[in-house]
Amino acid sequence: MRLRITNSFTFLELAALAVSLLLAACYSSAAGHLTRHMLLHVGLMTVLAPLLASWLQRYGRSFPGSGEPWFLPLVTITQLVLFFVWHSPQVLTWMMSSPVLHSVLQGVLLLVATAFWSSVLRRSGGAVWSAVIALLLTGKLFCLVALVLVFAPRALYGGGHLHHVSMDLADQQLAGLLMITACPMTYILAAILLVARWLRLLGDEPRERQA
Repeated sequence: MRLRITNSFTFLELAALAVSLLLAACYSSAAGHLTRHMLLHVGLMTVLAPLLASWLQRYGRSFPGSGEPWFLPLVTITQLVLFFVWHSPQVLTWMMSSPVLHSVLQGVLLLVATAFWSSVLRRSGGAVWSAVIALLLTGKLFCLVALVLVFAPRALYGGGHLHHVSMDLADQQLAGLLMITACPMTYILAAILLVARWLRLLGDEPRERQA
């Protein structure tokens, strides 16, 4: 039996809606540029990307090769590399200096994140465990970056300033806290519910054969 988790308004949309409300509440009060930058990243990767992947699958669309065994590891590694490189102080300084470049790279990140979620949603049966591992690995590593931002003893970006844009320690800590809040609401929750749905379907199969 094929595992499908996007038949209706599922946990994916509910999690995305919860994160959207969090982002909306925080964005209006977040004065720091790094916090706003992180809110945009969270919105793209944990709200818009899974929703786009869900809608694509619902209408019979998907990324080429997203159902192949090699696709999920490839796109998972690509997404993690992009995220870690993006948030290195030197690269972030360089990208923030050009609004056009910043926007283009945000689009690239959205594309890769959508491909990641599209591949996750296509995993079925025993292959669901590859999706669970990818989700847990992604969530844990993103939370690791968040912990660095929260517990760093000083501002990591430009000594507190980035091209005359203020990025103080409080701004950095708030950005990290937002990441720690958003990651369990999407990646970790998605992995837990994938396993729960798979176990439920396993329990349904013997009853179907007996009927």
